[in-house]
Amino acid sequence: MYVLGLDVGGTSSRALLIDADGRRAGYGVAGGGNPAAHGNAVAVANIGLALRQALPGIDPVLVAGAVIGMAGAGALDHLVFDPMWTSAGLRVRPRLTGDLGIAFAAGTAEPRGTVLIAGTGAIAARIEDAEPVMIADGLGWLLGDQGSGFWLGRQAARAAAHALSRGEAGGTLTRLVVDALLEGEPFPQGKAGGTAEELRELAIRLVVRAQSRPPLELARLAPLVSRAAAEGDPVALEIASTAARLLCETVAEVRPAGETSPIVLAGSVLTGEGPVGPAVREKLGAATVLAGDGAGAAAWLAGREAFGWDPATAARLHARIVSGT
Repeated sequence: MYVLGLDVGGTSSRALLIDADGRRAGYGVAGGGNPAAHGNAVAVANIGLALRQALPGIDPVLVAGAVIGMAGAGALDHLVFDPMWTSAGLRVRPRLTGDLGIAFAAGTAEPRGTVLIAGTGAIAARIEDAEPVMIADGLGWLLGDQGSGFWLGRQAARAAAHALSRGEAGGTLTRLVVDALLEGEPFPQGKAGGTAEELRELAIRLVVRAQSRPPLELARLAPLVSRAAAEGDPVALEIASTAARLLCETVAEVRPAGETSPIVLAGSVLTGEGPVGPAVREKLGAATVLAGDGAGAAAWLAGREAFGWDPATAARLHARIVSGT
């Protein structure tokens, strides 16, 4: 018998099939499957593709359980999703859950603690028995997501626009932002002969270009903060430091003072290269752990439910399933 775990996000959909001993039997990866980002038809098609890849030569009737983790899981249209699931030959009814519990389980086998996710958006939650009981932020790019990838990208664009509008060339971060948004447009050189005016005109073009695109595209500027900070750019270093402070403040909203349970960190801002993740880990202390494979976490949760693993067995199998070893 087997169980399935699916981790469905806006960028990718991942499916993992494991057996009762926690061994991987199949793995699939496809495009984004969040219907809020892609619409139901595209989302279901991508989830279905990942699912089929994870079931190579396996009789789907042998799948005894399934957990699907996805932000805004309730947005999945069952009139579209259910026929796809059934057409794959699966008889077990999947349990849909949010991404917070999945992200937490991707970092620890403990039943309670805190999870902080910072990717394009940012959210923190207190977790009890794999489910969030208290949430902070996660309010979207317009009203929240403090310290997120979008926030970093917007701060980078804002800093570049402000410097240029003052007739100042700025530093490394400004040049990187101009190159990214204006796609290699030559940067004015020199300090005489109207250069300040050229810089102000460049600021206008940068603002127009930034505002002509969907707002969330600013998140792609987040890695530029890391690049500039690595070169010692003071503006980038300040942005990264502020992002770390804001993310820690978000954690403090859901985590009681003196709590010793684990804090799981997930999302590219916290687990990828760059100064924000290390700064957050330093501020939060030794209780932090980085999240592993979300599909593995979903499969582990499905295995606990379907196979009835005792706590010791579940803890033993957790590292194998989530890390892929």
